[in-house]
Amino acid sequence: MISLTPLCPGCAATTEPIQVEGEDVFRCPACGRRTYGTVDEDDDQTLPQYTETDEDGSVVIYHGNGEPDFEATAELASQDGPDDEDDLNDAEPDDGTPGAGRHQEPEVRDVRVQDLARMAGEVWVWLYGDERGWRFLTDAEYDPDRGDSSVVLTFSDGTTGREWPWPQARMVSAETDTVPTVTTSGPAGLVRR
Repeated sequence: MISLTPLCPGCAATTEPIQVEGEDVFRCPACGRRTYGTVDEDDDQTLPQYTETDEDGSVVIYHGNGEPDFEATAELASQDGPDDEDDLNDAEPDDGTPGAGRHQEPEVRDVRVQDLARMAGEVWVWLYGDERGWRFLTDAEYDPDRGDSSVVLTFSDGTTGREWPWPQARMVSAETDTVPTVTTSGPAGLVRR
């Protein structure tokens, strides 16, 4: 029997058919990308946005094709401000010990390389397949309209490289004076350099 499901345009895994607002689309179980499965990837830009709740209970907004919409997610989080005031009053005081008060360690998250262009200078990155491990990102340039679809990444050690926009990476939002010790999704296990 021949499979009628297309391969994921992001990671080339076999997709699964799903229904989104009454439309037949496909979702990649490996990277979460959604697609109409047409030859033209631009068609996927018209897929409707959706939300999911992560392990922490935070709502994340995604573009229709499965890319995280960081701006919309941040906007949604900022609208939750007044409800959090009660949490602040109930929180234990932060005495500097790990886990005290409201401090929560940054999380290791999966992202697409193209999304790093919006976060340069703020994150530690581990590119899938890169044996060098965690590197602090200082700059990222991505402009698909200029005709070059690659992402130019610059790291704190001065090295640069070109990466395809779709392969995934792991990312931790943390200061440059700390280093993540964990590579799986969840708390980053930060240590001081």
